[in-house]
Amino acid sequence: ATALAAAGARVVAADVRPRRAALVRGNAERVGVADRVAVVAADGTAPPWPPTTFDRVLVDAPCTGLGTLRRRPDLRWRVEAPAVPRLADLQRRLVAAAADLVRPGGTLVYSVCTLTAAESTDVDDCLSGARPDLVPEAPPGAPWQPWGRGAILLPQAAGTDGMCLFRYVRGPAGAGG
Repeated sequence: ATALAAAGARVVAADVRPRRAALVRGNAERVGVADRVAVVAADGTAPPWPPTTFDRVLVDAPCTGLGTLRRRPDLRWRVEAPAVPRLADLQRRLVAAAADLVRPGGTLVYSVCTLTAAESTDVDDCLSGARPDLVPEAPPGAPWQPWGRGAILLPQAAGTDGMCLFRYVRGPAGAGG
């Protein structure tokens, strides 16, 4: 949120946990962009805004974080198998709700710091079947690699955490969804 605001965007940041929302608010104040970031404690699966409110929506979804194993090797012993389908279900609900918030012609970005298919391409597959009005945009270039209709960043390719990214443009009103 703060990076987007520092680049000039007006940002509405939401987190279901008030404590996490307060951390975002504090970070925005610390880096001097509090006037560009409105922080709300809200459930992203049932957002408090009407449809087509935003030009751009970023869903940086809660995930297993398995793309961060390079710098957090202990995570491999903390993530339990049932977490993947539970989080994938939450991610599908978050991205579906977020899609409604994007105005026609606007952009939706879905991002996770994990490399599991259940939390990346499977979420996109579900979205593509339910929302034909969301047209995938071309993935970013190197070091990103194509991954289904999105892109994947592998730790060994970029010396960073692993992550997946999907970008969509919402088609005109009445084009689905």
